[in-house]
Amino acid sequence: MKKFFLLLTALLLFSCSTVPHKTVDENGNYNWKSETFEMNPQNQAFSAEGDVTMWVDVEQYKGKFSGDYQILSASPEKWRMIITGPFNISVATVVINGENSYIFHEGVWDSAPWREISKQLFNAPVDGDVFSVMLGGRFKFEGECAAIGIGSKLCRKNGIYYKISKGRVVEIISGDLYIVSETTLVTTGKKKKRTGTPKKNRPTLKNGLRWTGVANGKNAFIFENSSINSKAVLDDSLFAPPAADEKDEFDEL
Repeated sequence: MKKFFLLLTALLLFSCSTVPHKTVDENGNYNWKSETFEMNPQNQAFSAEGDVTMWVDVEQYKGKFSGDYQILSASPEKWRMIITGPFNISVATVVINGENSYIFHEGVWDSAPWREISKQLFNAPVDGDVFSVMLGGRFKFEGECAAIGIGSKLCRKNGIYYKISKGRVVEIISGDLYIVSETTLVTTGKKKKRTGTPKKNRPTLKNGLRWTGVANGKNAFIFENSSINSKAVLDDSLFAPPAADEKDEFDEL
C-alpha cells in the first residue's frame, strides 16, 4: 500500500471544501416495518464512468486528489475500478471479489482485504450495495423501513441506513461514514473551443448526481456520475485474482 500512495504524491492538491450535513438521526425512534424492493434491476451488470475526488488521510500524504473513474460490476461482490489522474495518468486498478481485493500500481499487484483498501482510498469501508447505489446500479433491499415524512422513508439493512425520497436514495449512513447526494447539471455532447472547432467530450447525463462522503466529520470522497451502461454479461476474468507479475491489460483505458 505504501507504493500506491507514493504514486499519488505528485497528484495531491491541498484544499478546503464545505462539508455537507446529514439530515437523518439513525438512532431516532421509528416505526420499523419489514420491506423488500429493488432499484435499477436492469443494471445487474453494468459499467459506470465519472469524476472522483479523494481526501487521502495517510500520515505522509494528507491531501485532496481529483481524477476519473471507470467501474465495472458483474454483481454486488464483483467489481473492477480503474482510477486515472490528470493527463490520463494511471493511478491504480482495484479488483474486488467478495472480501478479497487486489490493487495494481507501479507495475505490480498487491492483495489485501477490501475493508483495508477501501479505508485507505475512501477513509471508510464501502460495501457493494453502497457503491451500486452511488453509481446508479442495481440495489436489492430486504430489511426494514419507516416513514419519516411525506414521500420519504428511512430504511436499514445490515447496519446501513438509506434515506429514500420520491423513490430515490438521497442519503446513506454507515457507522462513522455518511454520504449525501445532490442533483447536478453536467455537459452533454461536444464542447466547442473558442475557435469554433468541436472538441470531443465524454458522453454524460443531462442530470448527474454528486455523492459526497463524510467520515468522522471530514470530507472523505466525492463521486460525480457521468454515465452508466447496462451490460448483458461481464467476463469473470475481469474479477479473477491476478498473478503477482500479471500486467493490467485495462491500465491504459
